Amino acid sequence: MSGTGPHGRHDDRPADASTTGPVPPDRPADTPTAGPAPPDRPAVARPADTPTAGPVPPDPLPGGRPGDPLTAGPAPPRLPPPTTAPAPGGSFAGPFAATSIATAAGTAARGPDLDAAVLPYLPAESPRDGAPSLGSSLALDEGDLVLDGRSLDLALVVGAEALRQALELGVATQAGSDRLNTPFGFDRLAISAYAHDLPTRKEFLTMELVRCLSSDRRVTDVREVFFDDDPRYLELRPGLDEETHRRELAAAHAARVYAVFAVVDTIASTALTLRARGTP
Repeated sequence: MSGTGPHGRHDDRPADASTTGPVPPDRPADTPTAGPAPPDRPAVARPADTPTAGPVPPDPLPGGRPGDPLTAGPAPPRLPPPTTAPAPGGSFAGPFAATSIATAAGTAARGPDLDAAVLPYLPAESPRDGAPSLGSSLALDEGDLVLDGRSLDLALVVGAEALRQALELGVATQAGSDRLNTPFGFDRLAISAYAHDLPTRKEFLTMELVRCLSSDRRVTDVREVFFDDDPRYLELRPGLDEETHRRELAAAHAARVYAVFAVVDTIASTALTLRARGTP
């Protein structure tokens, strides 16, 4: 129905049903544009979504190499089994090179067998049944852990070998350097402070060795301590030619190298001889 506006103009717009005024013009609907749709963008494949054409190379490991067991590569070559017993006279960190000789029970009653091989136990010195254990520990090679080539795990030492290693470590450690166990170790720095001549130095070394070795609870007694130029050494080496021994001592002392032996008894009723070398 048409009518006239307030100013007399003709208004052909239909009346709004809810109001008496004119109906507002329709707004365009929010519909998509009628034009062609934009082309779809190609999907970008991420590197993780793209399968590799060949086998995935193993990631480098810190300090590792391709073929380590952790990278599922070929197994590493087997390592030879470690030698836990050092050769007689082998060197060790510190002013004294400490090695040990396990002595047979019958021989220990007369004295240590200084020519014996370095073994945890000799056949005649197996610990008796029910004897206290001398413990076990990780094997060390000059302070480094040892890998067992048979099990590809850290190697262990047990029994007298574990005690031998602990005693060597004690002799090679400067007393007071371990902040968690300050009495542990051998006080080599005090030698020059309190001992000025050779006899006094040897006495100091003897007392310090007794203190250091007896601090281990597996040691029941430090039976004796003697040097390679003492008469006791020749008593325990009856087959040693005196002239040969004199030449060996002269060469060693010219290099200021002395050897000292300490015989200890253990809680397993076995004897252990510790040999140390160095410059007093």
